[in-house]
Amino acid sequence: MICILTIAVGFIAVHFFKMLRLYLVLMEHRISFGRFILLYLRTTFINLIIPFKLGELYRIEEIARVTKIWQVGFLSVLVDRFFDTLALLCILLPLDLILRGGISVITIVFLVALFVIALVYLAIPASYTYLNRYLIMRKTSGRALVALRGLDIVKSWYDFTHELITGRSALIVAASFLGWGAEIITLRALSIWMHISFGLGDFASYIEAVLLKGESSLLETYTRMGAIALLILTILGYVSYLLYHRKERA
Repeated sequence: MICILTIAVGFIAVHFFKMLRLYLVLMEHRISFGRFILLYLRTTFINLIIPFKLGELYRIEEIARVTKIWQVGFLSVLVDRFFDTLALLCILLPLDLILRGGISVITIVFLVALFVIALVYLAIPASYTYLNRYLIMRKTSGRALVALRGLDIVKSWYDFTHELITGRSALIVAASFLGWGAEIITLRALSIWMHISFGLGDFASYIEAVLLKGESSLLETYTRMGAIALLILTILGYVSYLLYHRKERA
């Protein structure tokens, strides 16, 4: 009974913190909280039932539709994934070094990917200023004009990204850590309920199974239970939303 209660509370906590993280990213775009909850529930459900995280494409499309800015759709999901992976990396790296005696492949992939993204993001302002001045002062060809337009596009994307995280990055990171902490506790409780072994040393293997669709009874059960719970919550959310607006019109 305690395990089932822990699983239920842990599952709610996991998705509360994940939803909070995405809300922090999008809060400047003033999506009503009711619409945002429905957006999160339906896109997360689709993401669970489609392999290899391809459901993120649906989330990009839905956020772009709601905000009416397609760049925000893509960049908000990228930012959300970046901070989620950053927190996950901070958990995996010490676990690998302490419990496994080396760095796993998935940790190396995360480390390289985050390093490249962060490096590109930090390099854009100075590079844009220098290259823009250089092209204006020294180049007059058609290629230079194309390059200037390209620079402006890159800078606009940087500005969109900067707007999504300014003043909120610490809160986004905190929500990411709390989400992963809740997920580890939930997985541990689920493993006890299923009578299978799952410790901190098995967490990296679990993440590899998530990304590569490897065989894992724990992952299959957690995904199945999560999909059912999210489907029920999504249906209840839409019913509540429709009843609320029908009452308002009446």
